[in-house]
Amino acid sequence: MKPKATLILGGGSALGLAHIGVLEILERHYEISGIIGTSMGAIIGGLYALGKSPREILEIAKQNRNARVFSPLNLDRRIKGIFDGKAALELFTRWTDSKAIETGSIPFYACAYDLLGRATIIIDRGSYAKAMRASSSLPLIFAPYEYSAHLFVDGGVEHPLPLAFAGLHRAELVIAVNVLPYVAVNARFIHADSSQKNIPKRVGRLEVVMQSVFQNQAYLAMRDIIAYAPDLLIDAALPEGKPFALHKAQEFYEYGKQQAEKTLSGYREPSFIRNMRRHYRHLISRRIGLPERDKDNS
Repeated sequence: MKPKATLILGGGSALGLAHIGVLEILERHYEISGIIGTSMGAIIGGLYALGKSPREILEIAKQNRNARVFSPLNLDRRIKGIFDGKAALELFTRWTDSKAIETGSIPFYACAYDLLGRATIIIDRGSYAKAMRASSSLPLIFAPYEYSAHLFVDGGVEHPLPLAFAGLHRAELVIAVNVLPYVAVNARFIHADSSQKNIPKRVGRLEVVMQSVFQNQAYLAMRDIIAYAPDLLIDAALPEGKPFALHKAQEFYEYGKQQAEKTLSGYREPSFIRNMRRHYRHLISRRIGLPERDKDNS
């Protein structure tokens, strides 16, 4: 009998497509008995909880690219975001056949942030599509989503990797999948040599927003990995991956598979968990001046 696991899927826009490959490997070794997701983690996790296989989810991802969701026809006329998010909701509704979370084969929890209540809200009932839309409403990119007396933006505002809510579903193991970019632990000094011109000719405003947001979220995710210590952590952030590269679903999927296989191989080593936690505590201590000590020995 496979061990039961609660799966925590983090946000990361297109980077989160790696979750699909991770799921394909994990389901061979574990019974996924509950899923808690933020943003793209909520989208992929919701489809899986609904009953779709990783291969079916991959086909959905490969058929749906940037063109419709980010079309000029979908600009937000109320100027609360660049896009109104209606096209995204329509896609989610079609993908989920308008089904409710209560009908899913696996308990599912979507993490979103309510601007009105200034608090994270967990959505565990009602429409899958609306939960996905609420959880993935990237600030400035999409207009906030008005739903059930709340005004939702992306759950990654507070919990890009929602380990804090792992206790909502009890299982033998907690497995977290982080797809956010690498966090550097050291600052660099400015180069005064004006002859160095490495700045790209053009950096789009979406890239400016997303890179800034994701670096901040990556730090929050790293903090929560230390605070809530999952039994297994899979880092599946594709190096040089772009948050809007939805057309590279296959590439993200393959990287997710690769990282899951690599991590599970190391997980069999007795020192794996201890070394993982020491590594992340070291990164945190370097950034905020905490004493460097192994959490397991504290």
